[in-house]
Amino acid sequence: KHILCISKKTKKDLSKFYKIDKKKISVTYLGVDKSKKIEILKKKKKIILYVGDRSRYKNFKNLIYAFSRSNYLKKNFKILCFGGDYFNDFENNLFKKLKVSKKIFFKDGKDFDLRRSYKESSLFISVSLEEGFGLPPLEAMKYNCPTICSNIDVFREIFEDGTYFVEPKNVDNIKKGLEKVLKSKKLQKKLIKKGQKIVKNFSWDNCAVETKKIYHKVLNQ
Repeated sequence: KHILCISKKTKKDLSKFYKIDKKKISVTYLGVDKSKKIEILKKKKKIILYVGDRSRYKNFKNLIYAFSRSNYLKKNFKILCFGGDYFNDFENNLFKKLKVSKKIFFKDGKDFDLRRSYKESSLFISVSLEEGFGLPPLEAMKYNCPTICSNIDVFREIFEDGTYFVEPKNVDNIKKGLEKVLKSKKLQKKLIKKGQKIVKNFSWDNCAVETKKIYHKVLNQ
């Protein structure tokens, strides 16, 4: 009778590709857990954090190409890939070809480990070509980690001015974005501050309330 989508972009795509009446679709945004104010670490690790799956539309290889083209990034930072599968043969061969194998690491763990990675990292990045919502960037913002995200519709919708946007298909633009944010403490503080405001707009409590409203409306029709 009714369909829930996690962003306006998802709703738009669903209606477009499956020819579904927009009146039968509602948007209920995802969220993050409420918590006490989280301290901003004075000294963060020289880590660029990437979270989750790296295949297909995640566009991970363009991040690696961008990193490999910057002497500044290679000299001063490492990329930490948290979660998803361990590096496959294609990825390992790419790292070797670009001479960055010693700069890219994989880590898996529980929620506690992920939270600590968000807190300790200098920057979080997502260069996806498409997404339904984007929980990892939102979680990074919650833990005071400045973020870089693809300039795609759904990230524009959710994160507004709380992240630094790069063009995901343009390797040099990704490289320049990484360098710009990581070289500027002022910009990092600005992104953290704006990210905190964005986080306040998305909570699991709000998601539950809005979902309940839709269920009641549909059941009472």
